[in-house]
Formats: sequence, structure tokens, C-alpha cells
Amino acid sequence: MYNSRMNNPNSDSPETVPDLKKILSDHKKWLDSNGQEGILADLKNCKLKGAVLIGANLKNANLEGAYLYGAYFKNANLENANLEGANLRGANLRWANLKNTNMKNANLVRADLMQAELKDTLLEGANLKMAEGLTPDQLKDATTNAETILPESQK
Repeated sequence: MYNSRMNNPNSDSPETVPDLKKILSDHKKWLDSNGQEGILADLKNCKLKGAVLIGANLKNANLEGAYLYGAYFKNANLENANLEGANLRGANLRWANLKNTNMKNANLVRADLMQAELKDTLLEGANLKMAEGLTPDQLKDATTNAETILPESQK
């Protein structure tokens, strides 16, 4: 699977960039077979700055603590995924399915959430400062708390 350096966000080694095509392929097999084949995508603490994951199916994936600065998740399926503590600063999440996704304490500063599905999305402690495309309708379906930092337009 992965060596220990791959998941170390402080390492500058090229091994910190996983083989996304293989991981997505294995994850698709895992989803299609209800976990009987393939491998669940586990990208916990991985460095994926600027990763292009347009339309990717990462349903149920583990992206906890991942460095996803400026990543492209346009039209991606992240339903039920774990993005707790992930850095999604400046990420493109337009039209992404974030239903029931754990985004607790995630950094979503300047993220583009236009038309993103946020039903039952956990945004407790998330930083949405200067997030774009976010509407009151989207937020009413999400779970926030006093620690959630909302964009000025939503206060």
C-alpha cells in the first residue's frame, strides 16, 4: 500500500504524491463491489495541492487532514467522505456532492462552493471566510456551530 513517508505531510519527498489514478480506480472497484473488491481511498494527511479531481467519485473516502489547497473537485462526489481538518483553501467545490460529509474544522477559506450540495454536511469549526458561491439555502441544510466562521455575506 503506502509507505510511511507518503502520508507524512511534512515530507518534501516526491513519494508524498500518491498515484491518484490507481487510488481512484481501486476506490471505484471498492464502491461498485460494496467493499468486496478494490480498496477504499485512504488519503489521510496526503499532500494533494492543486490536485485535479474533477468529477471524481470519492464517496466514503478518507481525506482527513489532507492538504488540498487549490484542488479542483468540480462535480466530484464526496458524499459521506471524511474531510475533517482538511485544508481546502481556494479549492473548487462547484457542483460537488458534499452530502453527509465530515468537514469539521476544515479550512475552506476562499473555497468556491457554488451549487455544492451541503445537506447534512458537518461544518462545525470550519473556516468559510471569503468562501464564494455560498447561499443561505445551502447553509440551512448543513450543520454549523459557534466556531464555524462564515463569509461576511452570510452573517
